[in-house]
Amino acid sequence: RISLKSIIHDINSIQNYKSSEKLSRTFSIVVCYRPDIELLNQLCEKLIIDGSRVVLVDNTETPYLEQGILPEGCQFITLGCNKGIAHAQNIGIDVAIQEGGEIIVFFDQDSQIEPGILKSLVSELIIGEPNIVSPRCVDNISHTELPALTVNRYGMAKSKFYHGATSPYLVDIIISSGTTVTKEVFQIVGGFDEDLFIDYVDTEWCLRCREKNIPIRVVPSAVMYHRIGMSSVKMGLITVQVHSPERCYYQIRNSFSLFRRSHVPFIFASQSIIYTLVNRFFLLFIVKQKSIYMRTFLRAISDGLMGVIGPK
Repeated sequence: RISLKSIIHDINSIQNYKSSEKLSRTFSIVVCYRPDIELLNQLCEKLIIDGSRVVLVDNTETPYLEQGILPEGCQFITLGCNKGIAHAQNIGIDVAIQEGGEIIVFFDQDSQIEPGILKSLVSELIIGEPNIVSPRCVDNISHTELPALTVNRYGMAKSKFYHGATSPYLVDIIISSGTTVTKEVFQIVGGFDEDLFIDYVDTEWCLRCREKNIPIRVVPSAVMYHRIGMSSVKMGLITVQVHSPERCYYQIRNSFSLFRRSHVPFIFASQSIIYTLVNRFFLLFIVKQKSIYMRTFLRAISDGLMGVIGPK
């Protein structure tokens, strides 16, 4: 006589085996640029505890990290110069696939996670099928939710919040940190666009996936704490993200660059330019080096209109 308890136990055992099997074929790609070593080690250790292999790609110009200061189980690649997040991510993808990776997860150097997050993410994927999932993102300072985006048939973007969901929900655009992908996705849509260098890299790639009807879902049970920018300031209805002049350059320039990509809806590209310019305008009321920021903004607009790409 088979009891309900034994059936449930068998089902859980099978699910745990499948999750362990997936995790053994999972590679986590962490892209670094002058990282906080303590935070970086904490992230890598938790990923290794979850059963993932870790490939750390360092974009720092001069030797900054050494294999000896990283947790055992990290594969370390130093590029010797800042070639941008897209190039570093593509290097990590190539390494992971060459070494048998079936599932690839991306993390920023300062993202904060708890053990078990990878199990929640990979359990929603089927190896061999093109699929993408992401954790629910929370600002690690304000503890407010960082929403994903949906894009309607007209190309208009809208924030998609958690709202107490208990099962994964569909979105169109997610941030790169926490993005969990089966390798088949890259075989269909390709890697990240290195011409963008850093900003809008995740957005452009997600819109390519949208064009190919590859689903992207947020897994509410997986929570990641993340920070966008050096800080943020609330100004009325607008939250202004504080970034360095260099980051602002890429944000403005690349928002114009979206117009030159056929898979990016016109309305979405227009929204991106307006949002970026308005947000950067209000930033001028916050920063001290106003003249430097203003010159950077004008250069970014000019380069964006002229179609300049690659590193500044």
